Amino acid sequence: MKRLFLQVFAWLAILLGVGLMLQPTVSQYLAARQSTKTVQKFVQAAEAAAPAVTETTDNAEPARAYPELYDALQAYNAQIFAEGQSGLKDPFAYETPAFDLTGYGLPDDMIAALWIPRLNLDLPVYLGASTANMARGGALLGQTSMPLGGVNTNTVMAAHRGYYGAEMLRNVQQIQLGDKITLTTPWDTLVYRVCELKIIQPDDINAVLIQPGRDLLTLTTCHPYTQNTQRYLVIAEHDPDAAPATHAEDLTECDETWDAAPRQVTVETDGTTALEEVAPESISPLPNEGGSEDAGGAYSNWMIWLENNALWAGIVLIAAVIGCMLIWRGHRKD
Repeated sequence: MKRLFLQVFAWLAILLGVGLMLQPTVSQYLAARQSTKTVQKFVQAAEAAAPAVTETTDNAEPARAYPELYDALQAYNAQIFAEGQSGLKDPFAYETPAFDLTGYGLPDDMIAALWIPRLNLDLPVYLGASTANMARGGALLGQTSMPLGGVNTNTVMAAHRGYYGAEMLRNVQQIQLGDKITLTTPWDTLVYRVCELKIIQPDDINAVLIQPGRDLLTLTTCHPYTQNTQRYLVIAEHDPDAAPATHAEDLTECDETWDAAPRQVTVETDGTTALEEVAPESISPLPNEGGSEDAGGAYSNWMIWLENNALWAGIVLIAAVIGCMLIWRGHRKD
């Protein structure tokens, strides 16, 4: 009997070791597939909501999907610029969404889809940087511009640097100047080009303010990896001459333009500015990413873990049961 227990223990130890090695990769694959499905569903819904193209005069406004929402978002962008984004003095303004998108027919408060070719990443973007939204994908910070483009706008989106198997902006350090970022909304697909990389303090509000006369998209995440002491910013400017391309074309462009040299990143601390070199090497995911976060409410950490790890855990469990049954059967024969 002692020999049987040793065999079972050895089998379970091997399965546990293999599972721990495979878990990050499997979780990342499942999370990426789920994110891509969410983005595809959003894009398809936006296309279905778009009105049919009809003949118009030169002065006529084009017909748009969700016209009331579009007008409200435009008015909001004009308002926060005129007021100097005064609401950013309150840190909770980041979390509070300015609109209830479900009231306009958009489910789950998803406002846009982000495509970052350098990271091969499709990321759904939700309205308001609440903990629950950050757990599901990217989040549009409150009191920043809605993703409509146009001068005097800066759309600021935050995402975790890896969360329960979802890669999100884990490898943000690979993004380089000139990289393309595509933003899709129910009204348009806008192409931005990275023009600046920054590392700032978490309370540096000035770094994400609207810059008059510019049409910007800013991505923000934690820095350094696994820590929460600073923020890494990727600032991109709208390229009106760039047409949206297929994912395959964008990935080919990334391969052709890859630069393995360290990224030159501007570091702003207490009013001083310096340059820091950040290595672009890929970061390996951690099995316990997101473990210290509390998504709260109906969308809890346990649910996130199940979404990203249920298949992996089920396979390991089934293999363990089959292995133990085979060992027991062999023992009985002996």
